[in-house]
Amino acid sequence: LFRSRGEELERAHVTVGGLAGDRGHVLVDGDGRVLRGRDAPALAGLVAALEGDRLVVRDADGLRLEAEGLAAATGVPGAGTARADDHGAAPGGSAVAPVHLVSVGAEAGPGAEGCDPDPRANVVLDLGAGTDPGAGPETWTGEGEGRPGPGAERGWVGAVLAVGGARLVVTRTPKRCLGVYADVLVAGEVAVGDVVRRLEGGAPTTA
Repeated sequence: LFRSRGEELERAHVTVGGLAGDRGHVLVDGDGRVLRGRDAPALAGLVAALEGDRLVVRDADGLRLEAEGLAAATGVPGAGTARADDHGAAPGGSAVAPVHLVSVGAEAGPGAEGCDPDPRANVVLDLGAGTDPGAGPETWTGEGEGRPGPGAERGWVGAVLAVGGARLVVTRTPKRCLGVYADVLVAGEVAVGDVVRRLEGGAPTTA
């Protein structure tokens, strides 16, 4: 559900359009108008998850919200959910990129000044602490020395990454968010604990 809290998955399938099922629904008011976070700030406190093909929304206490409960929780009369593609929104990723990568602890890393500390990414990397091991193919598995450290992903613009079975190309840094945006070159499955390999390097740029 766009702009709500998502669920933490052990594994996910990355398609050309982004993570399967990610941001595939939007909040609408009684007239069917798509609502953003600024229209319903309480949306950020709700937790959305797919149970089969059905979207289930719960409040912070885990209570399942049906129509009346959703309206009360968001403060929007007649609030409901709808499929994003029925309203011209791009499902599977953010509004600007299929994949938004961010590292654990990025809010304390380089290039974080002026960024919203609340990450909106759909793929989170554990880059540990240390220095970038340099040019050439690199592998980070979440342990050992030579890991690039939190926030290092903001210097990867132009790089091609292998994450699990997927291949991504880092395209740019967000203006107000942590992490980086990426397009999907090769679809595949990603899972917690997967190796992250930088196949090609790139110079940092900001768009």
